[in-house]
Amino acid sequence: MDQVLTFERVVGPQEHFIPLVVRMKLDLAGARIHLADWQVLADDDRQLLVELQVGDSAQGRHYFNALRELLISANRGVIEQFEPVNAAVTDWLKEVEPESIAMFKARTGIHGDWLALTRFQRYLLCHAARKNDVTLNRRIVAEIPALELLEP
Repeated sequence: MDQVLTFERVVGPQEHFIPLVVRMKLDLAGARIHLADWQVLADDDRQLLVELQVGDSAQGRHYFNALRELLISANRGVIEQFEPVNAAVTDWLKEVEPESIAMFKARTGIHGDWLALTRFQRYLLCHAARKNDVTLNRRIVAEIPALELLEP
């Protein structure tokens, strides 16, 4: 199940950043919010956004509508919906490991089979590749049993 990562829980996501699991779901639902939007939501509302599933377009619409209602209730205004991400425009939804990710894994010593990763784990790996941050790489690999980091 997709969830807030251990290192995110330690920092306290409601205060410093939108958890990666929620960011993935925002992409899938075609929604964009600011950190200030996330911060004004009640703990129960944030937890709802973590737990709601977004496995298909109907669930994506439900997620977007729930988010919109929560933000309206928090006096943050109405958000606009964008085109949800799909495999044509984002690496983490591709069935075949993208060359850029294979190169990133080789460069950073990360080993693991793309096909063994869940959608959220692929999202995390692609996020790590975009950030190219050694500490973040270690934290993310520690969260994904199907990956290992071989030190040089």
